[in-house]
Amino acid sequence: MSYRETFIKQRNDENHFRIMKFSAIIAEYLTFNRKEQRGIFVLATVLFVLILANAFIPVVVPQKQFDFSGFGKEISAFEKDVLRADSLEERARKNQFKTYPGKPNADSSGHFKAYPKEKILIELNSADTFDLQRLHGIGSSFARRIVKYRERLGGFFDKSQLLEVWGMDTARYTEISASLTVNPDSIHRMDLNIVTFKELIAHPYFPFEMTKDILLYRKQHKKFTKVEELKNLKAITEPVYRKMVIYLKIAD
Repeated sequence: MSYRETFIKQRNDENHFRIMKFSAIIAEYLTFNRKEQRGIFVLATVLFVLILANAFIPVVVPQKQFDFSGFGKEISAFEKDVLRADSLEERARKNQFKTYPGKPNADSSGHFKAYPKEKILIELNSADTFDLQRLHGIGSSFARRIVKYRERLGGFFDKSQLLEVWGMDTARYTEISASLTVNPDSIHRMDLNIVTFKELIAHPYFPFEMTKDILLYRKQHKKFTKVEELKNLKAITEPVYRKMVIYLKIAD
């Protein structure tokens, strides 16, 4: 047998094997015994009967028709109620600030008379952040900023010092000024002869160069005998002195 004949025979054998394998798969999954065939027949019959019943029962048995007229009436009534409510709301909105003679908030001419605002008076050196938030335009962060600056100062001696707080402008200060008062007796004063460099420079009114000059002067003269000696320093002018003297003292 030649090589070509041998190759053809081998190829035919492979094809025959594939066909036999495919036939075995079909026989395994698509061949049913008598019991399985009866089950399939019964299932098909039931399915066919259900299809026929679904097609012919609506024709034989009259279906009940639903009456939606009542539902339509409810929708119409609901729409009318909504329109009536909108009309009343619009009328109330228009009449919100309308006044008539004899009403409690109207004067003799019938014009609107605003109720007086609640008057508050807050002492700046004892107020906490919750007290400060009662002021118009002062929120929680701004109140904390005021308290922190008060602690650095040692207390306010004048309410106008609020203008030194970061973020405070003239318009805001003018609006709340009438609600503020200051008790200067609670101011903390630093003793010039024992105050440290760290304590003095932490105060807003004592920058670095001024603090250095004050402590050098104290070292050279052993101590301050009176606060007025600060005027001997070139950096301390009369306006600067008047501000800082409030927070200084000489202990007996």
